[in-house]
Amino acid sequence: MSEVSARLEALRETDSIISLESLGGFETILSEREELLGSSDMPLVISVLLDEWPTLPSPDQAASLITEAIAAQDAFALEDIVDDTLSCAEALPALAAPLSRALGHRAQGEDAEAGIALEGLTRLALGGWTRALRLRGQLVEQAGELAEAAASAPPDPVMIQRLVRCLGAAAERWEDEEIPDALEALLVFEDYEDDICFELGMTHLRAGLTQEAVENVLPELRSARDWLSRCSRYEDRLDALIFQTALDALLAFTAGQAVSDALIHQLHSLVLAYRLNSLNEQPTWRQPRADATVTWVQLADRLHALQDLDSAWWDPPALISSMAQVYSAHRTLHLLAAPDIPYKDDVPPPTQTAALPHLLQPRLASTLAARGDSAAFLDRWLAVNADNPETTEEARSAIVELQQALRSGGDAELPKGGLIDVRDATSALALPTDVGERLTAMLQRHPGLAHDLNNAGRIALNARNPDRSDYFNTIYRNLRSEIERISGVSGEPALRVEEVLLFLMRYTRWAIDTETGGATGEPFLRPFKKDEAAPEEVDMAKDLAKRGYTALSTTPLWEVKNIGSGRTDVVLFFGAFRLVIECKRELDHASIDYLASRYSYQPAEYGATDINVGFLVVLELTPKTRHAQLHQCLKVTAVPPAEPGGRPHAVLTARIQGNTRSPSYSSTPAAHRARTSAARLTGP
Repeated sequence: MSEVSARLEALRETDSIISLESLGGFETILSEREELLGSSDMPLVISVLLDEWPTLPSPDQAASLITEAIAAQDAFALEDIVDDTLSCAEALPALAAPLSRALGHRAQGEDAEAGIALEGLTRLALGGWTRALRLRGQLVEQAGELAEAAASAPPDPVMIQRLVRCLGAAAERWEDEEIPDALEALLVFEDYEDDICFELGMTHLRAGLTQEAVENVLPELRSARDWLSRCSRYEDRLDALIFQTALDALLAFTAGQAVSDALIHQLHSLVLAYRLNSLNEQPTWRQPRADATVTWVQLADRLHALQDLDSAWWDPPALISSMAQVYSAHRTLHLLAAPDIPYKDDVPPPTQTAALPHLLQPRLASTLAARGDSAAFLDRWLAVNADNPETTEEARSAIVELQQALRSGGDAELPKGGLIDVRDATSALALPTDVGERLTAMLQRHPGLAHDLNNAGRIALNARNPDRSDYFNTIYRNLRSEIERISGVSGEPALRVEEVLLFLMRYTRWAIDTETGGATGEPFLRPFKKDEAAPEEVDMAKDLAKRGYTALSTTPLWEVKNIGSGRTDVVLFFGAFRLVIECKRELDHASIDYLASRYSYQPAEYGATDINVGFLVVLELTPKTRHAQLHQCLKVTAVPPAEPGGRPHAVLTARIQGNTRSPSYSSTPAAHRARTSAARLTGP
C-alpha cells in the first residue's frame, strides 16, 4: 500500500478532514503516481487536487496525473473523475485541452467507459472549452453504428444511456438536423424509448421557444407535445407528463381557450410527486432541466389567472396584473435551462426564449382591443403601479408593450392555429387535419369570415340526426331547444352541453333496455324487496363516470370540492368552463315532475359562477312492474335565480329507473291481478 493510501485509510477511520497536506503534500502524490493511477483511491486524490487547484505548485503536473488516471480507471471511478474535473471552473482553463485528448482516446469503443468519456467530451463542447464540430460528427456516427448493429449485439446500457443524453443536449444547443435524426434512429432500442422520446420532445420544445419566425413556433411545440406524450406512457416518466401538461396550457391559451382548474391541479400534483420521488436521487449535469418543471408550472399558473380574460371583465386591475406577469414571462422565467456546466468566459449559456411574446401578444392585444374601456384601464393601472414596489419593472414594461400594440391596432403577427376557431366548419366538411390547419392559417386575417364559416358548420352539424331512432331524435331536439331557450347558451359551451345531453339520453335509454336480473344484470338497477337494502346512488354515479370516461371528450372528475360551496358528484371541465352532473336516489316518488322540482336546484347552485346549465341524474327505485317511456324520463326545468337580475338555469333531469321487474313478469297472474285492481280503482 502506498503512503498516500495508508494516510487516506487512517483519515477515514478517524473521520478527519482530507486535504493535500494531510495526504503528505503534492510531491508525495507525484512520487507515488505509478501506484496510485490504478488504485481505487485515485478519484478521491484527484478530488483533493481539484479542491486546492489555485494553490498547487505545478498545475501542469496535476493535469498530467489526472489525464493518465482517466486512461487507467474503471467505469465507476472514471465517472467520478470526469464529473469532479468538469465541475471545477478554476481547473478547466488548464485542463480542457489535455482532458479532451484523454477522453477522446477513452471514447473509442462501445462499452460503459466509452459512454462516460463521450459524455465528458460533450460537456466540454457545450461549455465552449473545445470545438463542437468533431464531437457532433462523433455522436451521430456512434448512434448510426449502434443502430445498425442492434439486431446482432445489444448495446451496453451505460453507453446507450449516455449517448442519448449527449445527443439530446447537442440537439438543444446546436442547429444540426443530423442530431435529432440520430436520436430517432436509436428508437430501435425499445428499452430506451422513453429516454429518447423525452430528448426529442425537449429538442422540439427548445426549437419552438427560440424561433424568431412566429409561423414556425406552434408546429415545433406540437411536435414537442407529441414526443412528450409518447414518453409519458411510461408510468415513471412524470417529468414528461409535467412538460406535456404545461404545453397543453400554453397551446390552449394561444388558441383562445382558458387554462382549467383541473389542469392546474394536475400540474401541481405531478410536480409534487416528481420532486418527492427525486429527493434521494443524485443530481446530474442535466438537473437544471428538471428544475425547469417548476418554472413551467409558474407559467401555467399565470395563464390560469387569465381564465376570465374573454368572458368577464369583473376586476380589470387584477386581470391587467395577470397579463403583465404572463407577457413578461419570457424575461422573468427560465423556461429553458442550460446544463449545469462551467462555461468559458466568452461562451454564455443559451437561455433566450424569443417566441413566447409572439405567442402571447395576439391573444392579449385582441382581448384588449375588444374592450372599449381597456385603454383607460391600462393607463390607470400604469399610473397606480408606477411606484408600487410589488410591481416589477418587467411587468410595467410588458403593459407598455401591450398598450403600444393596442394603439397600433393590435396588428401583431398571429401564430398559426391561434385565436380563431373553425373546428365546426372543418368537422362539417370532414376536412383532414392538415387541410384544416391550412384553412385556419388563411383565415387568421379574416376573423369575421372565420366566425361566419364556423357558425354555418355548427348549423350543419346540428341539423344532422344524432341517432338512428326518429323517436330519440325528436326528444333530443325538444330538450336541446328548451335548454337554449332558458339558458341562452351558445358557441363552444352549447356544443359541450349537447354532447352531455346526448350522453345522458343514451344512458337513460340504456337503463330502460338493460337486463336488471341474474348474474349479468346491473346491481344498482336490480329489483329488491322491502326487507332488503336498496342500491346506493354512489353505485350509479360511479358507473356514470366510468361510462363518461370513454363516451365524452373530457375526463369526468369524481367528487370535486369547492364548487358552489359544496362537493359535486361528477364534474366535466371543458377548457374555459365546466359542467356538473349531480346524482341522487329516490325511493318513494317516481314522477319526473316531482324529481325535477325537488332536486334541480342543487345542480343550478353548482353553476352559479359558470355556465348556467346543469344536469341531474336520479336513481329512481320505487317498486314497479313496467318501465316509463324515454320521453317520460327526461325533463328540462328552468330554475330561477336567487335574486332579481340573475340568470335562470336550465337543468336537465334524467330519471334512471331501477327496481323494475323483467318484461316476463307482465304475463304472470300476479301482474294481471294488479292491473285489474288498478283499473277498478281508477275507474273508466
